[in-house]
Amino acid sequence: MRDLGWSTARRLIPRTLPAWVLIVLIAVLLVSQTSLFVIMSRDRVASNETVDFYRINERAFWLAKLMTPLSPEERKRISGELTDPTVVLTLSSSPGVALTAASSDPLAELEDILSAQLSRFGIEDVRVRLEEPQLPDATARRAQNPDQTSDVQENLSEIASDFLKSPRYRVSLRFQDGQWLNIVTPVTPTGPLLSPDSLPTYLAVSACVVMIAFWAVWRIAAPYQLLEAAVRRLGDDLNSPPLPEKGGRDFRSAARALNQTQARLQEHFEERELLAAALAHDLRTPLTRMRLRLALLRNSSLKKALAEGIADIEETVESVIGLAKLGANTESMELIDLWSMADAIADEYEEATMEPLKGETPRLICLAPPVALRRSIRNVVENAIKYGHSARLALRHDERHVILAVIDEGPGIGDAEIDRVFKPFIRLEQSRNRETGGSGLGLTIARNLIRKLGGEISLRNNPGGGLEARLILPRSAA
Repeated sequence: MRDLGWSTARRLIPRTLPAWVLIVLIAVLLVSQTSLFVIMSRDRVASNETVDFYRINERAFWLAKLMTPLSPEERKRISGELTDPTVVLTLSSSPGVALTAASSDPLAELEDILSAQLSRFGIEDVRVRLEEPQLPDATARRAQNPDQTSDVQENLSEIASDFLKSPRYRVSLRFQDGQWLNIVTPVTPTGPLLSPDSLPTYLAVSACVVMIAFWAVWRIAAPYQLLEAAVRRLGDDLNSPPLPEKGGRDFRSAARALNQTQARLQEHFEERELLAAALAHDLRTPLTRMRLRLALLRNSSLKKALAEGIADIEETVESVIGLAKLGANTESMELIDLWSMADAIADEYEEATMEPLKGETPRLICLAPPVALRRSIRNVVENAIKYGHSARLALRHDERHVILAVIDEGPGIGDAEIDRVFKPFIRLEQSRNRETGGSGLGLTIARNLIRKLGGEISLRNNPGGGLEARLILPRSAA
């Protein structure tokens, strides 16, 4: 179960460079934006704390200056007049803050500053404490927040509500006559970094950034995708047009290197074709003279053996020449009915049969050069007849491919040898009958031709015996 989950997760992992660039870019943007929000939030909290300390210092200074000369009765009257919904002033014989702040608390430093400034007014003790808010009941909240009709009033109401919900500072000042002035002031609330009004703008800007990132990555990756397509096209057709050397410096360098590699490969194949032509010219002439001289001899077992040897040499020469000329195939592509071609090839051999199509099968059309395709099928059929005594052809198909199966009745081959038989001049003497000879190039030529058409050839041993060769070709939409 864990392996199944891991396999599913691996399929979801992107495998292309543009996808990874986008993932990294978006991840970096998210991390940077989150870090920025955290830093801004901390800075705002620290800034609000500094502003609150300043407000407490200013308010305590002016209240001490105002109330120190007054009698206790006058202080009570003035404190009632100065009280508002956010700042509450009370006078009592006992402090509202029981103890001074601990030395490690930032409020202890604020107490020291206030004590130093207010000592001139006869303030003997200063205490500051931060406490949680005491929210008013529902009736009071409704009274403080009536239905608003304007944006300004609504904003003011929201700010007042935030002040009521925020923690508050309680400051206690002791006069020389023993009376305590208790000041309750709220902590300045820290608003959200993204409000309902600014959130759409932020999302719109983020969407624009992501779209620009998609466009930029597409523009950056497009040349490399073109380079990948050119390399794949070069593998299928060595004579494909060279890649334009324009664009960024890195892409121009890669395109230039690819074009130089293509030119060198073309020179190599041209040299190989010239070598094949020279081989054909130099070998065919003496072989012809040998056949003419052999015809003058009497019939004997030696004459028959020499004729068979000359035939083997001619077959090998033709196969080598055919292998050398694979890269020079300039035959035009045509729409081919594969069943008709396979049926016609099966009729050429007594040991070959073609299975009829079952039911209403549509025409199986392929786009391929007819001579090269016919030669590939013949090589596979002849290989099956030589080493498997017979060839049974069966045509299958799916939505995108046409599959021609060539099945023989031979002993088959070992699984470890299946890939080796496609290499040039490989003949498995122990597993295949070699009485009929062969150059060992039939499957090599067939695979190269089929791969040039965008297809593939594969071999597998049938459970009931024999070997099955499968020619897989792209199905034409025609």
